[in-house]
Amino acid sequence: MRIGMSLTSSYPLGNSQGVFDDLQAQVELMAELGFASVSLGDHHITRDNYLQVLPVMSRMSAHTGDMQLIPLFLLPFYQPILLAEQVAMLDVMSHGRTTMICCLGHQPEAHEAFQTPQKVRVSRFVETFEIIRRLCTEDNVSYQGKHYTFNNVSINPKPLQHPLPMWIGSFADPAIKRTARMADAWVMSPSWTPGLIEEKLHFYQSALQEYGRSGEVTEIILRRDMHLGTTSEAARQEAGGLLSGGYRGFGPREMQESLMVGSPDDCIRYLENMQRLGITHILFRPAMRAQQAVLQTIRLLGTEVIPHFQTN
Repeated sequence: MRIGMSLTSSYPLGNSQGVFDDLQAQVELMAELGFASVSLGDHHITRDNYLQVLPVMSRMSAHTGDMQLIPLFLLPFYQPILLAEQVAMLDVMSHGRTTMICCLGHQPEAHEAFQTPQKVRVSRFVETFEIIRRLCTEDNVSYQGKHYTFNNVSINPKPLQHPLPMWIGSFADPAIKRTARMADAWVMSPSWTPGLIEEKLHFYQSALQEYGRSGEVTEIILRRDMHLGTTSEAARQEAGGLLSGGYRGFGPREMQESLMVGSPDDCIRYLENMQRLGITHILFRPAMRAQQAVLQTIRLLGTEVIPHFQTN
């Protein structure tokens, strides 16, 4: 089980420099404690401060040690040749440690502002994914699609990794089938309960078999929101306002089964269960925004949870 974190990128309007400094402190602590990976999300045209993924991940790459860098991109918003060049450069800067998470996104005001109608977001996603994959491995690429057409295009430098790992985050069944057909790995929903995870894993594995890729794709990634305390009781008390006020649209069952609030021992038991289901890599997202709470969760994961999975 590889353990990383998907750090929070969205913050209330205010001290943006302070937010960036806090994020850097989180990344440096993760590198010190031996986390496997660090990820950042992607949103646009937001009412809050949102730390944009490419410049922030590029700046943070100098502080990430040996961690895998996992930027997430809402592909329909990006020009594929430009994004291929930028991600390739990040892989070079990070000495071959970069992996993309590719997602569709569902943000009507951003689609309107970027002039990318939602009705064509799937076809734009597929074309962008295909173009990036080819440009990162081939020279003189020609492509003819619904949205993009070009001839004899090469990008340089190319990624150090051949091929650059490209994961897809997907939730609906048609998108999971598309993931099985196209991606190097599947990233699952943060809100799914263990029962739903098991159900969707069977669906995904059947789709891999359908496309003849059962032995080719070996990594499955789960995103999970969490807060750790020194004890279960302390964690629940610290997150009391979070639990009573509702959280990110989670229903009662998701709050109980999918939001990880507890002690390091609770976390170890949860991860062992996920490992039995077939999860190979987990990206924890801090459930609480306060810097002290985030650093506490990182420190407890790094000192008490990660060593358990390194020795077992």
